[in-house]
Amino acid sequence: MAVKSADFITFIIRALCCNQTVASQRFRWWHGAAFFAGIQAAAFALKTGAAGGDNSRKRDRKFYRNERLPVFAPPGAAFPIAWTINSICAIAGGLHVLNMPRETEGRSEFLRLQSAAWALYATFDAAYFGLRSPINAAGITILYSGVTAASFAVAARQLRDPLAAISLAPTLAWLVLANPVGITQALWNRDAFWKAGPFMKPDRRWLK
Repeated sequence: MAVKSADFITFIIRALCCNQTVASQRFRWWHGAAFFAGIQAAAFALKTGAAGGDNSRKRDRKFYRNERLPVFAPPGAAFPIAWTINSICAIAGGLHVLNMPRETEGRSEFLRLQSAAWALYATFDAAYFGLRSPINAAGITILYSGVTAASFAVAARQLRDPLAAISLAPTLAWLVLANPVGITQALWNRDAFWKAGPFMKPDRRWLK
């Protein structure tokens, strides 16, 4: 069943905004907002601990710029924009599935997989920026990609819900770029946490 872009936008608005359709449902937009705030708080606390109390975004941006990056690596400013979109869509999809009957086939599997995805999301900044570890970043990105792909498969094959599946499409699209960026960073740079690397010297033509 195809989903038009207008239908998907309507779905996001209905899942996140208070209206008559959502009013009768158990999980509302503020549950999603509270959940995301909790994830951000956990990510901040983990990164602060990993970085020894220095949780400076300026420091993180400098670290990212000083890494050997492939020519296709996005600028640092693209990350918060992309992850805001990814998170809004994923949370809308999560609320949509949460509001399905408990006995719905695939509901529990989808929610378990998405719980794992959000746990990985919360640890990324600590593992990468806090510990200065491109190897950690690549590993978490690969795991996150696997969990997200599995969530998409459950939504498509068990839930058979196009909107639940499409809610993960922005994240999957971003991960197509994030995986090669993360892997090349892990290969081309020194890892301060693992005290390893670089594992190969990049061709200058591939360097940003």
